[in-house]
Order: sequence, then structure tokens, then C-alpha cells
Amino acid sequence: MLVELDERVLSLLKEGLSSEFDSTVHCVSGLEKVKDLLSAVEFDLIIVRNKFLKDDVTIEAAKGVMNTLYDLRKSVPVIVLGEFDFPYGTYEVLPDRFRIEELYRLIIKVLNISEAELKQLKLPEFVGMAIENFTFMENTCCDIYIKLDSKEGEKYLKRINKFDSIDRDVILKYKNNHVHFFYVKKNEHTNLLNHLLQHSLEKIVQISKSAIAIHEIHSENYGISQNLIEAVGITPHTIRLANAAIGVMRKSIEGHGEISELLEQLLANKTSYAYKRNYLISALVHELTPHLNWGTGEQLEAQNEKMTFLSFFHDIYLREESHLKIFSNEEAKDLDIQSSELVLNHANKAAVLIQSFPHSPSDVDIFIKQHHGTVKGVGFPDFYSASISPMVIVFIVIEKYTYYILEMTPEKLKNENVKEIIFNQLYDDFHQPSYRKIVDIFKKLKFL
Repeated sequence: MLVELDERVLSLLKEGLSSEFDSTVHCVSGLEKVKDLLSAVEFDLIIVRNKFLKDDVTIEAAKGVMNTLYDLRKSVPVIVLGEFDFPYGTYEVLPDRFRIEELYRLIIKVLNISEAELKQLKLPEFVGMAIENFTFMENTCCDIYIKLDSKEGEKYLKRINKFDSIDRDVILKYKNNHVHFFYVKKNEHTNLLNHLLQHSLEKIVQISKSAIAIHEIHSENYGISQNLIEAVGITPHTIRLANAAIGVMRKSIEGHGEISELLEQLLANKTSYAYKRNYLISALVHELTPHLNWGTGEQLEAQNEKMTFLSFFHDIYLREESHLKIFSNEEAKDLDIQSSELVLNHANKAAVLIQSFPHSPSDVDIFIKQHHGTVKGVGFPDFYSASISPMVIVFIVIEKYTYYILEMTPEKLKNENVKEIIFNQLYDDFHQPSYRKIVDIFKKLKFL
């Protein structure tokens, strides 16, 4: 409810609140209708001018609202515009002259609106979801649309009916025709997310399949995790999905045979580059850490957990394969402005994200921020420094080693000269002893 006498202010606030919070705003220009409305409608919030002048009479509007709430024994939060003091009730105060952003922030605080809920409120009528999310789904819980751009504007055409089975080949056909998103109605978005997450969690525990099938499941869920974390942030559902994905990936890595065998399976699979890179980094971490004097037993297990979290989340915001292969500011600045900004800031962005992830390993946000060698998580260093976390130094070398490996075919990796070329490239990249020590260990262990 918005109680205000000035028609222009009423109009502006109604439009702003409706747009920002997708809310139904009841406008009241006097106190006469307040009691009737409060008796008939359950309100989430009341915004009221402290007082206004009507026919040369000062009307204590805020006081009237508070008294009415008391009389009706209703507990509705109130935001008062202008100086105000009252002995009881729940209310917040904004100065007479306020910025609309200040009102929005106060509403978010008063109603305890989470970041995920705020994103949901601001969704358009039709919400896009990456088409990759639908590839492994068996059926859908809502109608699915595609978007067409025409002279009359955007049009949404239904292509899959609620509860229909989903044909994977049809999805791939859309994808090959450059359809990157399917769309659902805003009010179905949460239902679809829940359906998708439940499906993913069921898939992720199917560890009885072949290694190649397991890679397909892991890759699917890594991609879905990326999509959903970007779309809705850290929520109970995305936490469950990420924890399950990380846990099963660790078990899979702990149970694999030789790295060379794992790599052959990985390279033969049609999974995404992002997933292959993430999985191989985690596998190399698992093989390397026993040789780093990081302890044994539970202590080593805790360090491996940190590195696996680091591997899973460090590039969670990067989708394009070309972006994942950038290691310098010059390469990043050759991209378009939006892509360049994303690549240069992704480490800091991911570090901020993981800070809201409950029960994440200690210091993993710092490791994510430093994973390209800069302390602030922005850009790339001209030279790699030893003044960052030793665990991050290990990760930086492993990531670069992984990059060179994935640039090769399985056949080339069997060639001793190619292996030597990779190590020479690593020695050229890293001049500090703390980095070269890790390269030395890899060379000595002969994983490939």
C-alpha cells in the first residue's frame, strides 16, 4: 500500500515499485480508505508519507496508519517518508528527500528479500535458459518456447508441451540451427529449476555406468551448475548440485587407474572443453599432492578437498573455450568489451560467489582470487610471483600443464618428443623456483 497525497509522486513510485519488485501497488491519497483496505487485503508492506497538507489541514498520515494497524491487530512493516517517531509498531524511516535507490534498498532490507528472490522478481515475462540444460532431460514440467524476432517485436512460440518427453536429437537440431536458449513463462521458472536440479541429482549418482558415460553425466552437471549458478546464484538447490557434483567427481578420480588411461578416455569423449579441463586438473592434483609434503591421511584429504573446490569454481563464469585459453591481459583486451571485462574479472567474481557458499573449505575464496597469479583477482600478471599462496602456485602450474596436454591428441601424447616440448614450454612460462619445482615433480613422475 502506498499512502501519498501528491499524484505525481504516487504515479512515479507506483511505476518504479511495480517494475523493480513486480508488485501490485494499491495507491491511497488519504487515510479514509486505509482501514477498509487493511481489513480486506493482506499487505506485505505499507509506504506512507509522514504527514501532508490537505485543505490547509495537516494530516498525520504515518501516525494514522500506525494507529489503524494497532486497532486491527495487524503486523505489517511500514516505511515512513519523512521524519517520524512513534512509540510502537514496526517501521523504518527515510528522509523527506530520498533517492529511489535508497527506497529500494530499504524495501529489500525490510522484507528480507534474498539475492535469488530479487533476481526472480526482476525476471521478464519469458525467461531464457541455455538449451544445453535440456539435452539430457527425459520430460519437462512446463511448456517450452522459442523466441522469434520480427518487425512487430519479440514473439514466443510454444515448441514442447508440458509433460511431453524430450527428444535429444530434436534439441541438438535446434542447437545446430543456432538456437541457444529455450524460454519458459516467468511463473514456471522456479518449477523448471527444481525439475532440472532433481533430474541432475538423480543422474549424478549413477556411478555404475561405464567411465565414458560417467564423463557425460559429470560434464552435463558441470554445465548445468554453471548455468544455474549464473542464473540464480547460491541457493539451497545449487549448493546441493555443486556438492554432489564435486563429491562424485572426487570419488571417480580416486577410483581411476593410470593417468594415461584416464586421459585417453577423457580426450575420446565428446564432453565440453571446460569439463575436460576441470576434471583433468582435479585428477593431476590428486596424483601430485602426495609428493608435496602436504601431510597424510585427513590432513592431505583436506588439502585435496580445497584444490577440488578451487578447480570446480575458479572458472565457473567462463563458458567459451577460447576464454578458458587466455593467460594474458593482451589476449583478453583483444576480445569485445563485455567478454574482455568478464575474462579480466572472473577470478574476483568467482571468489565473491564462493564466500556465500556455506561450509566451503577455508581460504578457498583467496585461492580462487589468486588463481591467475594476481592478489586482487583482476587481470593477469606480467610475471608470476612467489608472493601468493603456495597452494595457488601448484594450481597455476597444473592448470598450464593441463592446457598444453589438452592441445594435443592422444597419439601425439605418446611421443616422447612432444612430452619434452610440453615441459620446455612450462619452464619457459615459469622462472621462479617455487613454480619450477612443481614442473620438476611432474617430469620426474612421468604421469603421461
